[in-house]
Amino acid sequence: MKKKIDLQGDVFEGISSVFVVKGGLSFSTASSGTNAGVAIAAPSASDMLEFPVSEDSGFNFDTGAPSIETFKIQGLNSAWVSTFTPGDGQITLEIPCHETNIMETCFGETGASAKVTFPANSLGSEAKTFNGKGYAAAQKAIYIGLLVLNDTEDKLLFVKKAKFMAQAIFDGSNKPLCVVLTGNIAVGSDPTAFGVCELATT
Repeated sequence: MKKKIDLQGDVFEGISSVFVVKGGLSFSTASSGTNAGVAIAAPSASDMLEFPVSEDSGFNFDTGAPSIETFKIQGLNSAWVSTFTPGDGQITLEIPCHETNIMETCFGETGASAKVTFPANSLGSEAKTFNGKGYAAAQKAIYIGLLVLNDTEDKLLFVKKAKFMAQAIFDGSNKPLCVVLTGNIAVGSDPTAFGVCELATT
């Protein structure tokens, strides 16, 4: 039997980095060797992107609270029988950045090159041109996997595959323009839908 003093190391606390994997994480099970039976994911660097996530409520992971239905009988205060309905989980990320790769990943499309030119005498005596990217406001679902490192970078929370939709938000407050991703786990019944791993020592 483990006692509480033995469980102190089994705590995931704080966030130092959030990486996303386009399309989700792909696990394969090793059939031989020291890793036999272990589900292994090794995403390529080209499929990964680090997201700057807001410190204040910028990351939320919830597998969903179940709802409970109870049936009672006369003369008994406790439930005679109860049933549970699985809850709807939700994952939210707030990304205060409009960098092209982040925008294209979140909105699921390549940005269209765009220019806006102010005429002379509107922002000074000379005309000024702004270059950038444009995106459709239509919401499109995307699939990504999540790799979240704790504050000491010795533990990793992973979500194999989540389905998200993005929205851009800027309300003129002291918060910059943010892309907010809202979604849930797309492969909830998978045995590696989410989990926590520790840094290997060898």
